[in-house]
Amino acid sequence: MALRRPRRIFRPAALPVPRRHVLVPLSLGLAGALCAAGLVLAVMSSDLFGSAPPPAGQVAADPTQVAVVDADTLRLSDRVVRLSGIAVPSRGQTCRDAGGQDFDCGVAAVNALAALVRETPVECLLHGADGMGRAMAVCEAGGRELNRAMVDAGWARADRSSPALEAAEAAARDDRRGLWASGVNSW
Repeated sequence: MALRRPRRIFRPAALPVPRRHVLVPLSLGLAGALCAAGLVLAVMSSDLFGSAPPPAGQVAADPTQVAVVDADTLRLSDRVVRLSGIAVPSRGQTCRDAGGQDFDCGVAAVNALAALVRETPVECLLHGADGMGRAMAVCEAGGRELNRAMVDAGWARADRSSPALEAAEAAARDDRRGLWASGVNSW
């Protein structure tokens, strides 16, 4: 009886052939593409990379074009503006009411701003941008400045950039309005 050789399933790999002729043009093409990209970036306008002047001017919208995005942010038509000089709690932030019960003070602040702009045209005076590129503004609805009204009602704190609103914040705190209802701002 003849012995059979075991069947090989895998063949041994052949020695790799260096492919220098492929790598050289590839690396030259990559270097050329990087140089071209650098040249394009150097030639392009610097306005595209965040050094454009901050927004200024006025933006107005009728009631059907006003949407409350957050307690300090409005969308007027296609423009997003942020109320300057105030700090507001984010949605999901827990605060205590006068009875000691926890509530979502971020949602309550959003509802307060929504009540101020409901069925009222809004006008905003733009004066710069925040770190995220949103236009900063002092806005008015129905003859009432929204930035101050949020602080007066106790749903916002005066930002360090706006010392004029600090007295309004102190009055809201003393009268226990909005976020100050429990006597202590837990936010």
